[in-house]
Amino acid sequence: MSLKTAVVDGSNIATEGRNDPSLAQLNAAVSEFRHEYQFEQVIVIVDASFEHRVSKSERAAARKAIDNNEIITPPAGVIGRGDTFILQVADRANAVVVSNDSFQEFHGTYDWLFDVGRLIGGKPVPGVGWIYVPRAPVRGPVSRRATRSASNDESTEAVEPVTTQPATKKPATKKAPAKKAAAKKAPAKKAAAKKAAAKKTTTKAPAKKAAKKKAAANKTATAEAAKVAATPGANRKKEWNAFRSTNPVGSTIDAVVESFSSHGAYATTEGIDVYIPLRLLADPPPRRARDVVSIGEHRSFVVHRFDPDRQGVDVGILPLDAAADGSPKKPPTPKRAAKKATSKKAPAKKTPAKKAAKKAAKKAPAKKAAKKAPAKKAPAKKRR
Repeated sequence: MSLKTAVVDGSNIATEGRNDPSLAQLNAAVSEFRHEYQFEQVIVIVDASFEHRVSKSERAAARKAIDNNEIITPPAGVIGRGDTFILQVADRANAVVVSNDSFQEFHGTYDWLFDVGRLIGGKPVPGVGWIYVPRAPVRGPVSRRATRSASNDESTEAVEPVTTQPATKKPATKKAPAKKAAAKKAPAKKAAAKKAAAKKTTTKAPAKKAAKKKAAANKTATAEAAKVAATPGANRKKEWNAFRSTNPVGSTIDAVVESFSSHGAYATTEGIDVYIPLRLLADPPPRRARDVVSIGEHRSFVVHRFDPDRQGVDVGILPLDAAADGSPKKPPTPKRAAKKATSKKAPAKKTPAKKAAKKAAKKAPAKKAAKKAPAKKAPAKKRR
């Protein structure tokens, strides 16, 4: 191997297969790497918090190794944790990077990561030891956003071509007699000056308009790229519209799972990024997306929603007619039938008729009683 220096991502190697870093694991890994590859210089770099994250029994040894420059930590407050520092050292020293990380957010800046032999990964195998193999960085949504952002920055910094004005030809004048030559010189000079000024204004105006249009287009493209880079699951409007026209809501697509988040996962299909929320992965929703899908998995998803604000696409495993909790949607209750039923029970028109019939029934016996009253016979007179 022509490269003479190797930079070890110490925090990554010390945490491989573990929740917390181990200084003993890091020392064993570096020792076996030196023995296998025979580099002239091996630089081990860890995060600034490394000595506080190892076990209490290893903290004194970690502090001593840092003080003796056996392990190097980046300056306090460095942006991007230790990854930025590691890649800058490797870039300056033209070194190999030993890490299982893909450094996706730096793919637009350090494209040499994709050169063969510039990135080596390692894993401990029980009973065998550490196995090191050359690897290629994994591309994902973060990688594509970083690459697009870097390409847009380069395009805005490009120097615009300078438009040269065509040389103006002086109008050919006929030779006049010596006496009339002095009188004709002044009008000829004025006409040439007018023509030159007219040509300058006509050539400058389109050039300025074209430059303004180009600057506005570059500004819009840069703003869109910055928005896409800052928003996970966002896409460019052109690609998003094309995908939306060919894959409406309810259609099934094939996508590749590329990354996880605390609230779901992200996948790619047809050149765009799609979002897979937890509520659309299973019924009931899982606690983690990695319990249902895995990185690099190819599978079918159902398109549930398009988000015009961020040009996003929500997809899931659950079918479209399932509710947020996975249960089927209930049909709406018919309101018109309820109104008709209530109107039949209490008709308003029959009430006056019933009241009139009751009144007539009460009055009838009174009249009969009045007629029978004068029918009583008086007592008969006694005869003398």
